[in-house]
Amino acid sequence: MDSSERPALHYFQDTLCGWCYGFGPVIQRLHEVWGDALEFHVYAGGMVVGERVGTLAQKAAYIETGYKQVEELTGIRFGDVFVNDVLAKGEMILESTTPARALVAYRQHKLDEAVNFSHRLQQALYRDGLNLSDDDTYRRLAIEEDLDPEKFVAFMNSTEVRNAVEEEFEYVASLGIGGFPTVLYSVDDEAHLLSQGYTSFDDIDTMLRVITKTKK
Repeated sequence: MDSSERPALHYFQDTLCGWCYGFGPVIQRLHEVWGDALEFHVYAGGMVVGERVGTLAQKAAYIETGYKQVEELTGIRFGDVFVNDVLAKGEMILESTTPARALVAYRQHKLDEAVNFSHRLQQALYRDGLNLSDDDTYRRLAIEEDLDPEKFVAFMNSTEVRNAVEEEFEYVASLGIGGFPTVLYSVDDEAHLLSQGYTSFDDIDTMLRVITKTKK
């Protein structure tokens, strides 16, 4: 992380991370409450790459248990189309690289909205059951964001963005991030761990107020 005089919140997530999907409303609320005081940076983590890439069927047992735990703790719901169709069939390939390219490309267009878009990517899979390896998914999302769908897909598939994603995966790994979601607060050369795994808004908000000496 680059040192900066202005304090920042760094959100490390992966689109395929079910706990990140559950954490989405928390980070969105933090952005709403703290967006004027802090810079927000959203990173693509690279959770499912290389040998980890595979079909839903290969990970079904873990996901079927995991999504229920996410629902119980966070209150978010996984969509019927995902649970009853996509997960049940198990044919979809899970890989983190393509949605990461979408996030990196999106940041070039609407940096201030990257927090919301990172959650929209998670919703595309876990709520809407869309294929995150299919360019048509990103055409649809681009239209939602008032972006030209063909230009957006072309940019996210460009060499520039592909290289940027590989560098981002390497950067996140170099920080020793142990899992997702992870949230750090930084100011100048100091960093504070706010969350590793799901944490409630109230708990993170309280920690931020203590660190920044902000009163309610």
